[in-house]
Amino acid sequence: MDAGDEGEEAGILIMLGVTVFGLLFANLPGFAHVWAAADLLPLQTEIPGPLDSLAWWAGQTFVAWVFNILLIVLFGSALALREGSGDKPGLGWLCLLGLGLAYLFWHGELLTVMALAAMIALPMRALPPVTRWVSLVALIGGTVLIVLAGIGITALLPDTMGLPDLLGLDDARIAAIEAAHQSGFWSHLPHNMATALQFHLVEFFFLGGGVLGLILLGMELVERGFWGGRWPVMPLVTSAAIALGIGLPLSGWSAVQAMSVAFAPSQAWEGLMARAFAALLLAYGYAALVVLAIRFRIAEPVQLLFIRAGHLWLSVHVGQIIVLTLLFSGVPGLALFGRLDPAALFALGVVLTGVQAGAVWLTDRYLRSGPVEWLLDGLANRGFARLRR
Repeated sequence: MDAGDEGEEAGILIMLGVTVFGLLFANLPGFAHVWAAADLLPLQTEIPGPLDSLAWWAGQTFVAWVFNILLIVLFGSALALREGSGDKPGLGWLCLLGLGLAYLFWHGELLTVMALAAMIALPMRALPPVTRWVSLVALIGGTVLIVLAGIGITALLPDTMGLPDLLGLDDARIAAIEAAHQSGFWSHLPHNMATALQFHLVEFFFLGGGVLGLILLGMELVERGFWGGRWPVMPLVTSAAIALGIGLPLSGWSAVQAMSVAFAPSQAWEGLMARAFAALLLAYGYAALVVLAIRFRIAEPVQLLFIRAGHLWLSVHVGQIIVLTLLFSGVPGLALFGRLDPAALFALGVVLTGVQAGAVWLTDRYLRSGPVEWLLDGLANRGFARLRR
């Protein structure tokens, strides 16, 4: 691996570390409440107080949707960098892992659709560069149009019914889902499996093209030396400032707009469309900031922690899914599903961030790789390396 590849690898690992920490906050509402609650404050708390509204607004403004996009792009970048090493990527095993996580633990996992899209993306690297860029732009742009079309339909819906009712989440249905989750792991499985199937159908048939496009984009970023800091500084600074200068106000406004219209279906589409564009801008803005921090060696001890988390990103992500499932839908009496408001969720996220950082440090100190990475690599290459240092 030459110096350029080493720089790319370091950048990818640091950004992966940032992303798995961001995903913890982004995914908390999806574990703690019914699937639509992350974007609908009334489903998290009936009478939100100022702290609840602020916590929900912060989550919507800074993390919602953004880190899911970054994870997919980074997965493509890591795959492109690994392709030249001779190791098999183990995409089939990753797909099986994702299916197990989705149907047994949490319906919102992305590993399955990422693995399937990567199986298509790898052969596409043999296409001419222009063809690859046209393909990824068409795939991402087409998926954005599909999302906007789906959002636009809400403008035609009557306000006599709230968004939860239109999504099939009336009070009786929510109470039944909460009771199932609070009864323990086995009781919540039927609902989780049904929701996972719905999510996979949507991901494969409506969002799959966008996932493929983002993976291709991640591969192209490696080709262009983005993560290694080989882009000129001033264009990077300028583009980051523009992306964040537009994305953050747009994202913040979308959350305020949703609260101001009480999440009325006929008016919700404006904020949701703003959120879709803002998420893309913020994903690039965050990535550019991290690349600049690496280039100018800002907060190097923190970067080291993120490198360690990036090495273990799959184990950390799987660990998040299992731990959060046990917290919110685990044994009877412990299950917190439907019981925490946004402010409490934020506080829990801060605590879990510290626990996760400690787990990353201990794992990296005593193991050569993450347990999940070790298992998948061993299965893919038909041989298991030494795990302990």
